[in-house]
Amino acid sequence: MRTILSVLIILCLTVFGAEAQQKIVKLAKSHIDSERYSEAIRVLQPLISSGNTNGTVYLYAGIAYLSEPGGSEHAITLFDKAIELLPLKGSTKKDAVDARYYKMLALHQSYRFDEAFKQGEELLSIIPRSDTELLNSVNRELTYARNAIELVENPVSLQIQNMGRALNSQYKEHSPVVSLDESTIFFTSNRPQTGLVKDDGGYFECIYVSYWRNGSWTAAQPLQLPGSYYGNRATVSVSADGNSVIFYQNDGVIGNLYESRLVFGQWTEPTPFPAPINSGSNETHASLSLDGQIIVFTSDRPGGYGGKDIYISYKLPDGSWGTPINLGPNINTDLDEDSPFLHPDGVTLYFSSEGHNSMGGHDIFYSVMDEKGEWGKAVNMGYPVNTVFDDKFFLPTPDGQRVYYASSQQNEGYGDMDIYLIALPHDDERSLAVVSRFIYDEKGMPFSDVLVRVYDNDTNTLQGVFRPNTLSGKFVAVLNAGMNYRMELEAQGYERIRETFKIDLREVYGTRQRAFYLDPIILKPLNSAE
Repeated sequence: MRTILSVLIILCLTVFGAEAQQKIVKLAKSHIDSERYSEAIRVLQPLISSGNTNGTVYLYAGIAYLSEPGGSEHAITLFDKAIELLPLKGSTKKDAVDARYYKMLALHQSYRFDEAFKQGEELLSIIPRSDTELLNSVNRELTYARNAIELVENPVSLQIQNMGRALNSQYKEHSPVVSLDESTIFFTSNRPQTGLVKDDGGYFECIYVSYWRNGSWTAAQPLQLPGSYYGNRATVSVSADGNSVIFYQNDGVIGNLYESRLVFGQWTEPTPFPAPINSGSNETHASLSLDGQIIVFTSDRPGGYGGKDIYISYKLPDGSWGTPINLGPNINTDLDEDSPFLHPDGVTLYFSSEGHNSMGGHDIFYSVMDEKGEWGKAVNMGYPVNTVFDDKFFLPTPDGQRVYYASSQQNEGYGDMDIYLIALPHDDERSLAVVSRFIYDEKGMPFSDVLVRVYDNDTNTLQGVFRPNTLSGKFVAVLNAGMNYRMELEAQGYERIRETFKIDLREVYGTRQRAFYLDPIILKPLNSAE
């Protein structure tokens, strides 16, 4: 069928010439505007193969290839041909400038930063001073090139591993959120799904889940959340035990944040976050503190620094959320900020930004809160964590040994954006550990109606009060490593239990074990026979 179409297109060129080419270019442009890049390439390819076409055809073919994984080098060849056929004078001047602009982008995506910088300087000499939007775009790309040169020359030492086909596909996977003991991972994908087809033939984003079983991740499956909707759903955050998820959902022209809980094996009807978290604007991502009393989230509501900004809100004594506070210029810029993650230490914020000293697209940054409660200047996580493509959704584990994140590293992935795992150097000591334990009743059934108090055994300071999950009987806590602890379990009608334990630095909760699991414990009823 495609061969017949190609022949027909060439015949149309022969009969109608320039008019037919204009119609084909218009069709290709509509495909590009709808992000159907493969379709744009398909309809333009016969024109290019004929060798009898104009520079605009090569321009749009280059744009389509530039937007496909691994297509930047071929795009450069097409842009060169477009530049050859499009002079800077006459009716085609806009296309001529566009060809040079997109070539600069393609050079940057191919890590040819010096050439991209030279192309950008040439553009500045030919763009009219009145075209402030294009001038700003070129200057931003020049800044990206400068940043990229410096970051690539000073790479950080780490290992980055694609998480494989259990999670990734030829489609876009992003927004990984992981339970604290790393037994469950939720993420977002736009892979095909029945009943979730968009008007343009693509697929809406849906939430998927995978479980860590026998040393590997299970094949991801759609998360069956209740509720009717027509749009995207995307992962945002997950509770410590993996039994409560926060997600983003399209509600018409805006997006809001929702929460659903796992109760007796079934997900509850999603409930939207109340005002002032959700608003008449887009709230796209969020992160809760371990105690659930603080939320940091992304919104494009009026009054920010530009684009999407990151805000913080504190839960009030009556259970409502306080007025959101913009995190200020050390975090937010006139461009987009996204995917904030508040580390369990409570003072480190990871986020993505197109601003600051990004090397192109969204880079991942972190900021640390000082003793006065003010956020420090954003620090770029460095290359190769960050690339010339979008790098987002940075989720470090509490012990600092691993990081889950999403990236469009096109030479390493399965298609579009994939989920990756970063392993930090073995000599990198971090201070937090994930502690988990299963609690059962005298019949060996999961037991949740128990209070678990953890103390620093040396200072007798309370470190936290926890309750096990109602379904599994498992509780999860994040504690400082290298310390001695005392755990006290109290449940009505059962003997009180007190025991001590120690968490060493790193060697106890290694990369493969993923969490420090205490032995399961069985509660004994009061006055029970020994």
